[in-house]
Amino acid sequence: MRVLFSTLTAYGHFFQVLPLAVAAHRAGHHVTFATGEVRHKLLTELGLDVVKAGGETEELVAEAARTVGVPPPSEQKAPDRAAMELISREFCRLAPKSYVDDLLPEFERSRPDLVVHASYNPGAGLAAKVAGIPALCHASGRVRPADDYLMVMSEDVLREYATELGLELPATYTTYLGHPYLDICPRSLQDQDFVAACGDLRSELRPVGFNTPGELPAWVRERAQSRPLVYLTLGTESDNRVLQMMRETIAGLSSLDVDVFVATPKLADELGTLPDNVRVERWVAQAELLPHVDLVVQHGGNGTTFGALGSGIPQLFLQNLPGPDQLLNAGMVCDAGAGERLKHEEVTEATVATAARRLLSDPECVAAAKEIARQVAEMPSPDEVARRLPEYAG
Repeated sequence: MRVLFSTLTAYGHFFQVLPLAVAAHRAGHHVTFATGEVRHKLLTELGLDVVKAGGETEELVAEAARTVGVPPPSEQKAPDRAAMELISREFCRLAPKSYVDDLLPEFERSRPDLVVHASYNPGAGLAAKVAGIPALCHASGRVRPADDYLMVMSEDVLREYATELGLELPATYTTYLGHPYLDICPRSLQDQDFVAACGDLRSELRPVGFNTPGELPAWVRERAQSRPLVYLTLGTESDNRVLQMMRETIAGLSSLDVDVFVATPKLADELGTLPDNVRVERWVAQAELLPHVDLVVQHGGNGTTFGALGSGIPQLFLQNLPGPDQLLNAGMVCDAGAGERLKHEEVTEATVATAARRLLSDPECVAAAKEIARQVAEMPSPDEVARRLPEYAG
């Protein structure tokens, strides 16, 4: 069977969908992955065919900013709320259109039997609808509430664009296009209104981390197991606020009787001399690291959050100008009793040390994290779902 997968290029969307694409290839399906060129080298190395579709996510954001006449976001200065809403609204039209424009000619050349589009890439799903190809929507994380202002705005824009394409979309949860929904969020953590609205269209898919090339540092395997290992990552951001948070957090964590693994691709050279119990790497094979970790300290990205959920690890969220997904993820984990959250202005050496100490020693928090991991383990694996893909193609 010919299956086309499509995501935005951003890490939190691309790497959530990649495990199923690889599993589909392993199951014998002919897999093509349609996304920006920045991901093509890795996809080709994995044996998947590639198609250029859409643009790089950062480029699309910059183009949206230019179109509405405001400065694009940068590491030095984030736009104010009004400007960000203008950019977001334009992006919600620009990104889907770029995928539709690229994929419709591709579907004429090589028509797939099934399209699997990420939940934040409705453009690929719209192209499938126009071409009459069955499609699946692959989750990126927990869904936003139906009344979330960003959800409402994006749905309004998407319905307007769909009308131009001659399509009618569902009135609620429009961005998922009414397609069957592969949910990587355990039912107990998912928005229950969404679960009820989806009904039989929702099926579960175990979130599985994908290891980017690179070996786990030998010291992680060789370290003494007598004290906890804390993993700190604040994603790929690198502005001054993040650097200050990183320094305060390292100071707080290193004051405890723990080993600290810091992953930061851009700030490694800015951290200065570090305590003996702190190691810094620019990149890490996260899925390979997590089984060794006792506490994750992070910003709330989808990949790290769901990786920690599946590994049964308590989480401490440090929220620095967070995007909606980061807020949702932090709230989801904290409400389940498996983590805590500190806002940017609350992050100090003392508050981090106190929160980390509590999360490492609180049996109820550890038990809550283990219970979530048990639920994740019961969800169908990517290999199981890959074997069932022909059912979705009809």
